[in-house]
Amino acid sequence: MSEPPPIRSYLYAPGSNPRVMEKALAAGADAVILDLEDSVAPEDKLAARGQVAAVVARAVVPELHVRVNHGPDGPDLDDVAAVTAPGLTGIRLPKVGSAGEVRAVADALDSLEDIGGMAPGTVRLYLSIETAAAALAATELAAAPRVARLVFGATDFLADIGSPGTVDGPATALARGMLVLASRAAGIGAPVDCVYTALGDEDGLRRGARAARDLGFFGKSVIHPRQIPVVHDVFTPSAAELDDARRVLAHAEAHGAGATRLDGELIDAAVVARARRLVAMSHPDDATAEAERP
Repeated sequence: MSEPPPIRSYLYAPGSNPRVMEKALAAGADAVILDLEDSVAPEDKLAARGQVAAVVARAVVPELHVRVNHGPDGPDLDDVAAVTAPGLTGIRLPKVGSAGEVRAVADALDSLEDIGGMAPGTVRLYLSIETAAAALAATELAAAPRVARLVFGATDFLADIGSPGTVDGPATALARGMLVLASRAAGIGAPVDCVYTALGDEDGLRRGARAARDLGFFGKSVIHPRQIPVVHDVFTPSAAELDDARRVLAHAEAHGAGATRLDGELIDAAVVARARRLVAMSHPDDATAEAERP
């Protein structure tokens, strides 16, 4: 599969609430996740499956994802079958336990895409890493079929390891680093940061998002539209950053391979690679913003 798009925000919407799902589709997030798992009461799950399938069938947004349920035997393949239709671009798998579970979903999608007239590989998988065992298996999970990104589930991870720490505190640092390394080694997109549940704490949201980006994450799950502007601001490279990166790339192209200097700074292969990744992180909105600059 090709590199996934630079998604900065993933906005959750409960699959049992049609009104909230409609609002989420128009909220301006880069990706919308229609949720069949934690936000849906057990007695509402079957009805929610049908409601989500109906939204997928008619919604027109660039990135529409569904979080399916996870049962005793792994991801709920009935959920997967119900929502896989043209318009769906991603499935988020919660509580991932093994690469075998991921392969089962990938195999199902091969058939479902063919039945639905979808191009092979249309639906990417986003794996939620929520336990110590999953973090330790990150390298194998990241290499599984159709995986676009790993997603850190900090709250469940802290509960699993018995830590009273915060979602962006030191207790999560090692696991976060493992997700970054596993993603890079597998050649998939950078991992996605966890939700921040304190809706009134904009400073905390920004601080956590910046720390995640500095560590090598890209993008963040959000639970309310008011969080989108902060997350977009953090994960959108600034005009100055993009200008510098493009200058480095133009200099490298003009001078060929080997270390050179630009404005007194050493430009080597690592600097060029970093500049290339920064430009790749830019979002289509960035080009519009640059065009509007005086």
